[in-house]
Amino acid sequence: MKKIISILLIITLIITFTGCSKNEGEPTITVTSKTYTEPLILGNITLQYLESLGYNVEDQIGLGETPAIRPALYSGEVDMYWEYTGTALVLVMGEEIETDPTKCYEKVKKWDKENNNLEWLEPAAANNTYTLMLRREFAQKNNIKTISDLAKYINDGNDVRLGASIDFIEREDGIKGLQKAYDFEFDDDLMVSMTIGLTYQALHNDKVDVAMGFNTDGRIQALDFISLEDDKQFFPVYNPALVIREETLEIHPEIEEQMNKISKLLSEDKIRELNMKVDIDGMEPEDVAQNFLKENNLIK
Repeated sequence: MKKIISILLIITLIITFTGCSKNEGEPTITVTSKTYTEPLILGNITLQYLESLGYNVEDQIGLGETPAIRPALYSGEVDMYWEYTGTALVLVMGEEIETDPTKCYEKVKKWDKENNNLEWLEPAAANNTYTLMLRREFAQKNNIKTISDLAKYINDGNDVRLGASIDFIEREDGIKGLQKAYDFEFDDDLMVSMTIGLTYQALHNDKVDVAMGFNTDGRIQALDFISLEDDKQFFPVYNPALVIREETLEIHPEIEEQMNKISKLLSEDKIRELNMKVDIDGMEPEDVAQNFLKENNLIK
C-alpha cells in the first residue's frame, strides 16, 4: 500500500512540475501553416518565437493550403497562419488582381476584419508572386527575357512545354489570365500539371521548357534559371503577413508588436536565403527557423 501511495505521489509531482512550465489558465495558441517550404519556415519561426516568449502553443504546422486552413481558422480550431495578400484577394475574396502592395493589403485587411473577425498584422516586404522560369540556355538561344517575348515566340508557331500546378493552370491569376493579358495560348497538349515544387526539377531535367515558380524561391538562383520579367505587371502581389483570430489578439494584444518584429526582417533576399537552406542545402524548416531567430537575437 505504501509503495502504491509513493508511486502516486511521484506521478502527481511530475504532473505538477510539468504543468508549471506553461502559463496555467491561459488558452493554447494553435499555429498552423501551408505545406510548402516558405510557409513551413514562417510557421516554425512563429511557433518557436511564441513558445520562447512563454505562450502555450500547439503545433499544427503544415495543415494544408488556404481552402483547408480557412475553415479551421473561422471555427477556432487554429489561431494564426501566414497568408499571402494576393491569395486572399483573389482566391478567398474573389476580387480582381491587384498589383499595388499597399492597396492589396488594405483590401484584405479590411475585408477579413469585417467579415471573419480576423486581423492581418504587418506584411513583410518580400513579394512571393508567381514567375515563369526558363533554363538560361533556352532563354538566351531564343532571346526571351520577358513574358511578352515568350508570347511572341509561341505566337510565331514554336512549341513550348509548360510545367505548372493544376491550380496555377486553372486560376485567373495564373495561366488563364496570363494568356489573356499577353494575348497568346499554351498548347493544352503541352501543359503538364504537377505538384508545386516539382516544377523546378522538371525544368532542370529538361522535361519542360517553361515552368511556374515563386519569386522568393532560392532554387531560381541555385539552378541558374532565368525568371522572366512580367513586363505588363500581370501577376498580383503576394506579401506574406500573419493572420490571427481577433479573439486571440484581444487576449494577447502584445502579440501584434512581437510578431511585427519578425515581418520587418523578412526581405525578399532574406526569404530567398531561408528557402534555399531547405530546398538546396537540405535543412529542416524547424532548424532554419531556429537559426533565423538566434541570428536576430530573438531566442537564445
